[in-house]
Amino acid sequence: MMYLKGALALLQASGLLTKLVVAGSIAAAVLVAYGVWHHKVYRAGYDRALADIAAEDKRAIGSALKQREIWLACRARGGRWVQSEGRCAS
Repeated sequence: MMYLKGALALLQASGLLTKLVVAGSIAAAVLVAYGVWHHKVYRAGYDRALADIAAEDKRAIGSALKQREIWLACRARGGRWVQSEGRCAS
């Protein structure tokens, strides 16, 4: 607390240019801190979105492979796949 009072007394005794420099430095420090925080939040959201997309892709690939196995089994039996009905016709 004593340091804060001393700094305020020193600032009060200083000239206008010094006050502007101090105010600008404080503003720059606040803006940099906000920018770093915002970047971390943005990056976390970006990483989460990519992870969600990857999970959806894995599910879609798994489903497509399962459907392909059904189609291959139909072809192996000599059947004909009816696309509009989604089934194997012998």
